[in-house]
Amino acid sequence: MNRDEYRILWNEIIRFVDDFRRNPSFDKLKIEASYTNNIANAFYAGVVEELAKEHNMKAPKWALCKKYYLSEPVFLGGFKSEYRILIMIETPLAFKVRNIFVGENILHRC
Repeated sequence: MNRDEYRILWNEIIRFVDDFRRNPSFDKLKIEASYTNNIANAFYAGVVEELAKEHNMKAPKWALCKKYYLSEPVFLGGFKSEYRILIMIETPLAFKVRNIFVGENILHRC
């Protein structure tokens, strides 16, 4: 995933996160990932699982499907190699199990 693709994905995801947090509804989480990129789909599934956990909901079944788990690790956000160990430790479980490493504050908003 190149920098521009990541930026577009991030903007879409953060709008989804903000909308969900303003009006949490399981129906919003039931919308399955439909990106053409496997990394984007896995990332979105992780976001959905994290939001469900945050609001004491069960993750929708689609988000737990095997196709949303990557076989190779991916570091989103352009982390330098010397920080990757720390990022691997800090990444929330919903992303870590999908082999996506993003750091602990990925869904935090200021």
